[in-house]
Amino acid sequence: MESLPSGFELPMKSNHPGRQDDENTGASPEKIDGTKEPRLRWHFHPIANARAHEDVVEQIIFSILSGAYSADDRLPSVEQLAQAMNVSKPVIGEALKVLIKAKIVRVQRGRSGGLFVLTNNVPDSVLALTAQLRHVSLSEIIEARHPVELQLALLAAERATQADFAALRSCIDQLRGHRHSDLSIRIRYDHMFHYTLGRIARSSALALFQHQILEQIFLRMPDYFLYEENPDTVITLHEGTLAAIRSRSPEKIRAAIAEHMSALENVVTSSGGRPRSLNKP
Repeated sequence: MESLPSGFELPMKSNHPGRQDDENTGASPEKIDGTKEPRLRWHFHPIANARAHEDVVEQIIFSILSGAYSADDRLPSVEQLAQAMNVSKPVIGEALKVLIKAKIVRVQRGRSGGLFVLTNNVPDSVLALTAQLRHVSLSEIIEARHPVELQLALLAAERATQADFAALRSCIDQLRGHRHSDLSIRIRYDHMFHYTLGRIARSSALALFQHQILEQIFLRMPDYFLYEENPDTVITLHEGTLAAIRSRSPEKIRAAIAEHMSALENVVTSSGGRPRSLNKP
């Protein structure tokens, strides 16, 4: 049986079998005869795939997309990954099969061998496989994005160094240089600005939420990014966000993030919380 995380305690059991009391919420207890069930106090969703290797795939992909590992960089060994994620080596092996098949990671044999990153261009099929928010509505995802991005920007303003600001500037310059490239390349540099923001905020939890949100939005709204979004507008928004973070002014940051988030928020609101299908050639 797996040990519980430090500080985690199981709730005290009731003296009555089948009964579940909660003094804080006032939830109705379940009767012993089963005539009344307690109301659900959490959003439980169907488990589409509980295989642990998919969580491993997501963590490795996130480390690549966030810029921690770039093309040609050596990844940790199978043993290191297994230990860090508290899974068996066969589970890591299953995850690597997915990444190797998708040509994201390669295995090099010999004395100088190991696991190496091939590219940070992750196919949609792999992103869909690891999507943790696939059971959450688009409107809820868009709603969650605003506070996550805002908090990351506020933390970045507190913690960023001049080198961090230079990294954000580099992301903007790379997007400008690829603004007329294929969507998969353009969105990579768009997202890289946000991943870099997450990294310099030095908040791994918020950065992970940001990653999951960004990938879900892209998977559900490809037509918007292909036909509606103006790359030059995105560059301007990134410039404004960087300037606000550099100012270290919470008021300016809140205004910049609100402007940055408003385009997608308006699109989703106008479509009733559903992805728009533009059906353009």
